[in-house]
Amino acid sequence: MLSMGAGAQTTKNYATTAVAHSTAGLGSYNVPDYLNASDGNESTSATLESTTAVAGLFPTHSFVEIGFGANVPAGSMIYIPVQDNSSTGILNTLLSGSIGNILSSLLSDQSFIVDVKKANGNIVASYNTTASQTKSFSGGDFNIVRDANNQLYITFIPNAGADIRSVRVNARTGGLVGASYTLKVQDAYYLSGPATPCSVTQTTAFDATGATLSLLTANGNPVQNPQFAIDADTTNFSTFGYGVANVNVGATYIQDIYFSNLSSPGDQVKIKFRVPPALLNVSLLQNINIRAYKGNIQVFSGDLNSLLSVDLLGLLSASLNNNLPGEVPISVGDNTVQFDRIRVSMTQLLNLNASQLLQLYSVKRVPAPPTVAAAAISSCPGTGLQLAVTNPAGDLTYTWYNSNNTVAGTGTTLNVVAPANGLTNNYTVAASRCTDLFSAPSKVAVSAVAGSCVAVAPVAFLAGAYSTSLSRHKDVTNDWATLLQVNATNQPYNVAPFNYTGTESVALSVFTNTAGTDDILDWVLLELKDSTGNLVDRHVAFVLENGNIVNLDKTAGIAFKANAGRYHLTVRHRNHLGLSTELMTFVPGSNGFNFGSATDATLYGTAAAFTVIGGKVCLIGGNANGNGNIRYNSTANDRDAILAFLGFAETGITYNVYTPADVNLDGVVRYNGRNNDRDFLLEALNFNETGFTAEQIK
Repeated sequence: MLSMGAGAQTTKNYATTAVAHSTAGLGSYNVPDYLNASDGNESTSATLESTTAVAGLFPTHSFVEIGFGANVPAGSMIYIPVQDNSSTGILNTLLSGSIGNILSSLLSDQSFIVDVKKANGNIVASYNTTASQTKSFSGGDFNIVRDANNQLYITFIPNAGADIRSVRVNARTGGLVGASYTLKVQDAYYLSGPATPCSVTQTTAFDATGATLSLLTANGNPVQNPQFAIDADTTNFSTFGYGVANVNVGATYIQDIYFSNLSSPGDQVKIKFRVPPALLNVSLLQNINIRAYKGNIQVFSGDLNSLLSVDLLGLLSASLNNNLPGEVPISVGDNTVQFDRIRVSMTQLLNLNASQLLQLYSVKRVPAPPTVAAAAISSCPGTGLQLAVTNPAGDLTYTWYNSNNTVAGTGTTLNVVAPANGLTNNYTVAASRCTDLFSAPSKVAVSAVAGSCVAVAPVAFLAGAYSTSLSRHKDVTNDWATLLQVNATNQPYNVAPFNYTGTESVALSVFTNTAGTDDILDWVLLELKDSTGNLVDRHVAFVLENGNIVNLDKTAGIAFKANAGRYHLTVRHRNHLGLSTELMTFVPGSNGFNFGSATDATLYGTAAAFTVIGGKVCLIGGNANGNGNIRYNSTANDRDAILAFLGFAETGITYNVYTPADVNLDGVVRYNGRNNDRDFLLEALNFNETGFTAEQIK
């Protein structure tokens, strides 16, 4: 068992037992190097030879049989690396399906047989290249494929319950005088270990239907250099057809690309190819078909003309007209489909006096394009916005690009700033599971239109975090910043009573504790309502140490989708009572409002809607149960919510928590002792144990 870096599984399990081999005798040849087929070294091989010297002699042959240490797991593909003469050998002449049948007369009486056996020696399945023999049996699926290095393999997938233990390869010649055949057999193996999607073995095979013997004899294989479609070189390609007008009209040329494991559900296939530009005008794309298979079961089929969008057809046409290959992503069914083989086929058009060639550069599996929250966003000039992927998957990486196709960031979100009035910045995001295997991009157009939105840069203070000595919020400590990093990278307002539906999230690095006054204290929720109380727009934001409320990238000017006019602005917090303005005028562009210095006349409700600390208007803290009011006793009181968080242990204390029960915002919940939350609640009620304060917001 040797490690394998290029396979979907991590380990090659070799057949390391020399079970049997032919010896010199009537009609048989010795295999002196038979051990080379079971030494775990693919650079060595056992040589099978056969030559007919006397007419009418029984067919001559030689064979080698190699065994595995245990039964091959059901469903595992057995790879048998083999080599024969590159110009006259069976493997390069007799390949897939119909071509093999047509060319059987060219084989000079050569053939080979592969027998797959159980531990007791019973044959489960055989593959016989003799023209009169059936090639595939019920025990599993045979194929002849090549890898990116043009190494040929005989492959076999046993059916469930086959209990495969050994493989015998037999090279033969018939009764024709001078017939000879040499076949080299390397070490057979199967793959095991974790199937990682980023290390996939690709192999390929080709075929044709509607071809004639005279055509194949005169022109060679209809798919040339098939290995170039799966190698690492992005400049070479396999070639379908002969490039001769009206030759073999109606024939279909086929190349299969095999992957050594199943795709992830919903993966797309990205195909890079080139055809003569003129053929696009005669609908050749209708004659290029893409099929996906799971084993031998077809799970998808479609032609390129119907599969490509108008945008992709335009990009493809532009590439081909510049004599460049085009690369197009294709969705092979819904988000549940999985596949391990892609078949690309081209049918030559009738009545077309032009060269018909398909050059296939690569076939790759990539994730489906990400879904973005909005494909087009209109906002105020210069305001901060957050672009977001709404269906992120844990095994994918998301890369964002700006208008210059330069990487702008990674992650499920990207914070951007709207451009100047009347301009549009285009962004794209692509998903990747593996290096350099990116999905098709999803686009987001960010436009700035001053007349269709308003922005506000408010200032507000939370009583639970206010410091009279600093005349602002207390400094963010390292413990509080760490607490936010651990617990608050996602916005916290998707629960009752807020029920905010946004999916905003940020990186850990946005939460800091620096010497300045612009470290993030917490998330807040801003709402814009009209004069009748109808919600116009709402956004989550950050409130800083200095009271500034900013976008998630800490830029000022939070944009609302609203025309200029008069609105109520509300700031809400997860354990403080919200506070609204009276109707105020919003002009196009940026507006400001300082809740900290506002007066009763400019704030909605009565003076009981807010508290004043050190001369600053603050949101009232203490709403530990989130019901929109604070009370110390009676039904649904906040004191009980604090105690319940501590398991009703009055002497309990819990450190480093991000919870509404922490009403004084110090990261600690305690019921008694210094700086306890119960006392903060009572103080917010002016030490009135029967007191009650309700939230007054528009």
